Amino acid sequence: LFDIDVAATATRPAIKFKESDVLSVGETMTLVDLPWCRMGVGICYDSRFPELALAMRAEGAKVLVYPGAFNMTTGPAHYQILARGRAVDTQSYVIFTSPARSEDKNDYQAWGHSQLISPWAEVLFEAEHQQGVFVVEVDPSEADRIREQVPTSYQKRGDLYAPYAQLEDAIAKRRRSENESSL
Repeated sequence: LFDIDVAATATRPAIKFKESDVLSVGETMTLVDLPWCRMGVGICYDSRFPELALAMRAEGAKVLVYPGAFNMTTGPAHYQILARGRAVDTQSYVIFTSPARSEDKNDYQAWGHSQLISPWAEVLFEAEHQQGVFVVEVDPSEADRIREQVPTSYQKRGDLYAPYAQLEDAIAKRRRSENESSL
């Protein structure tokens, strides 16, 4: 969950969020079988974890969708690079959807900028921060074409990467346990 505490700098304000105070983590991946392909669904913070995107790709996803509301601090810095990164990692279409920015300065200010990224990591569409309805056609076979041309899924070194993933999982479980015991 989106638990951050980012200090202010000369160019950006401080921001603190702790979603874990009001939300709980999911237990499974969300995959949806559409008539034309399989789609993986995450939330905005999930986009920071290439392992989840790669797991959804391994389960056959050709489109990954991340609805979310990045803020005005992390949005400009991370939003598009995360979307393009997940597209490169998985050779999938990646869709980041966002609410429009509120005209009321007292409301939460979402970054906006919903976008569609190709399996080649090209920005196919990017909205601004205003409301709108956007329709963009995609061809799921493009993911297959890119995956054949650059076959990264067949070239992975599980003997090197799997221990890393297992180590990270063990560290994360220990930290969750420590956080729960300190409550």
